[in-house]
Amino acid sequence: MRVNGGPQVRTVAGGLVSPWEIAFLPDGSALITERPGRVRFMTKQRRLSRRVAGRLRVGGGEGGLLGLAVDPAFRRNRFVYLFRTVGGAAQLLRYRFVGGRLRSRRTLVGRIGANAIHDAGRVHFGPGAKLYFTTGDKAAPGLSQDSSSLNGKFLSLSPRQYRGRGGRPRVISKGHRNPQGFDWQPETGRLIATEHGPDGDDEVNHIRRGGNYGWPVLRGREKRSGFTSPLAVYGNSIAPSGGSFVSQRGSRWTGDFLFGALRGQQIRKLSFGRGGRVTRNQALFRGSFGRVRTVVEAPDGSLYVLTSNRDGRGSPRSGDDRVIRIIPPRG
Repeated sequence: MRVNGGPQVRTVAGGLVSPWEIAFLPDGSALITERPGRVRFMTKQRRLSRRVAGRLRVGGGEGGLLGLAVDPAFRRNRFVYLFRTVGGAAQLLRYRFVGGRLRSRRTLVGRIGANAIHDAGRVHFGPGAKLYFTTGDKAAPGLSQDSSSLNGKFLSLSPRQYRGRGGRPRVISKGHRNPQGFDWQPETGRLIATEHGPDGDDEVNHIRRGGNYGWPVLRGREKRSGFTSPLAVYGNSIAPSGGSFVSQRGSRWTGDFLFGALRGQQIRKLSFGRGGRVTRNQALFRGSFGRVRTVVEAPDGSLYVLTSNRDGRGSPRSGDDRVIRIIPPRG
């Protein structure tokens, strides 16, 4: 229902357990990861299948089954990519999604350190058909500045790597603590990312190739030559997670970056001006959904929100955890 010209909000699925990511297939259906190690299927009619598409062995804590991305050539190769933690390590995996099931697993990147906290794990396709993913510092902050480590980094694989045997990823940036969300600004191609601070000082950053984002040398608005400063800082922790730009034209949110906040229990909406400066920083739906894990723009321009109230840190409500569909307000 749309109220007073505002966004239209509706719960389309419930009863999930700590969902972490949703990614859409070419026909409008979707796959959803649950942290305990399940991949769920949602039909294009927005109905959650009772049949589990895949079960993976995973670690505990804040890790488990995390990021998910669908290959741009999915109609031809049926490839999907998953990020998990297991046995003290994090891995980027590839599967084929055939007959409603995940099959033919291949480990593309292993030997990433993992822990019960700070595992990051978001996975998205970006410019040049490269596959980007994030890693956390696994509660060992020095790894974020260690160029020989894959922890605390933004990383990417080429098409030859992710459709082949994998291999060592390219390091895009370092100095990250726990970056859980990112997307590219449609008009400029800037890579914008969220990051958890240690006890406040959560950040939104413009990720540049070769950039050093300071952790653990700097935090929040602290500055020093050779380090990149954030676009926005939240002194009181909101625990920012997954986000998406609104690219569909015709709404009042078009061009804005929306991301979920866990501790903040809200969706945050950022508007940008010339030069990438944040011109508006607004909380939406504060307390309405509980802990929000991610916001993802669907192919039809609507936004899909995953709650995370059954992860041991929230207060579950009836129907949790949920998939919520939001149609942005008209322009």
